[in-house]
Amino acid sequence: MKDEGGKRKRISEFAEGQRVSSLLLVERKEVLSKRDGSPYLSLSLRDGTGMVEARLWELTPDLEALAQEGRVLLVEGDVKLYNGRLQLVLSSLKPSEFSARDLRPHAPVPMEELTKGVLQMVEEVDDPDYQAVLKFFFSSRELEELVEVPGGKRVHHAYVGGLLHHLLSVARACLEMVSLYPRLDRDLLIAGALLHDIGKAKELAWEGLSIEYTDEGRFLGHVALGLEMVGSALEALEVPRLKGEKLLHIIASHHGEPDQGALKRPKIPEALVVYYMDQLDAKVSGFLSFVERDDREGNWTAYHRVFQRYIYKG
Repeated sequence: MKDEGGKRKRISEFAEGQRVSSLLLVERKEVLSKRDGSPYLSLSLRDGTGMVEARLWELTPDLEALAQEGRVLLVEGDVKLYNGRLQLVLSSLKPSEFSARDLRPHAPVPMEELTKGVLQMVEEVDDPDYQAVLKFFFSSRELEELVEVPGGKRVHHAYVGGLLHHLLSVARACLEMVSLYPRLDRDLLIAGALLHDIGKAKELAWEGLSIEYTDEGRFLGHVALGLEMVGSALEALEVPRLKGEKLLHIIASHHGEPDQGALKRPKIPEALVVYYMDQLDAKVSGFLSFVERDDREGNWTAYHRVFQRYIYKG
């Protein structure tokens, strides 16, 4: 059974009174007892858009065995309001061939377009040293792994392909600045833009449908990890010292100010451009994602704590 429109609904689309059919991940499972002593199932279900509490009142041994934590199920039921929150009262649980990876949010552009765009951007670089460093990180084999990496934990580019989407967007924005300021070192700018957040490949990882910090990420953060990764590549490729230091400086300074996480303030024009284009892309992505997720009626979103404002969506 599907919802009224004949399609499976995402949790973000749930509304009181709907009868829905959805593919959802079992995040939490608990067998509890009703007043008459008979068992029922209490579940926390998730997809890439949110989480909902669910109840299955008529529990059988087969259904209990089916509802294992970490498993994606095809569920059907009615959306009700309980204690001010939406709750899904289940009428059916069925197995599915899907995994948690299939439910993760994905970049709004095809993955093939992202990888092709990055490879084309690498070929735009004429300087052999900078191009060698970029090919070290963005070979076809490396891209197969990088395409899974999110660009952030929550605020911006928090989806599969998010890191590549962000890096490519920043690089393209930086190229626009070269057309306005031809004295900028174009090749250094492309290299810095594509590598400024490369440390996130080690900082962030998927756990089911959640984006979590790795141990390395918590201990060091993506700026330090990026410096380590790129520094090792520069040494292995024997890139001239000053070239390498400029590239590392872009990574070290791309947060702009020390109180924002930068190790150094930008001290070359290319670092300044990467800093501002990084900020612009992250904030625009964050604005648009928040507006898309907001399900409130009216022209304004809920208050955004990071941006410290309401956002107009009319």
